Amino acid sequence: MGAVDEPVRTLQWKELSGAERYRVVEMARKGEVPIGELCRTFGVSRQTLYRAMEAADRASAEALEPKRRGRKPRPASEVRSTELEASNAGLHKELDHWKTKYQVARTMLDLERKLERGEPLPGEKGKKRKQRKKKSQAQKSGPSRG
Repeated sequence: MGAVDEPVRTLQWKELSGAERYRVVEMARKGEVPIGELCRTFGVSRQTLYRAMEAADRASAEALEPKRRGRKPRPASEVRSTELEASNAGLHKELDHWKTKYQVARTMLDLERKLERGEPLPGEKGKKRKQRKKKSQAQKSGPSRG
């Protein structure tokens, strides 16, 4: 069996939940237990206990304030985030468009260079290449006078 004179461990103020602190504040308000005894029991200063009482009063008054009906407005950060996401999506779409244009232009330049060098174009046989080479040489030298 345990000793009768063992001290009972009590919770300290910092270990109490919000509901437990509220109960201590209510005991102090109603005068159920003297404030000095509450402070000693829970290891809290009078100043801290009075601040807790003021905070409870403010929270009670705030809880009873009339609220606007309807949905709460979206936070500005959320609105900004949505705008940035939409802008980002638009920029990605535009980037894809310009990438395609670049690839087409690059392919056209490659084809023109191959023509200038007389190389066969993709899917072209050797016979057409010779004809095209003669044509391009004739164009470079100018119209024939005869």
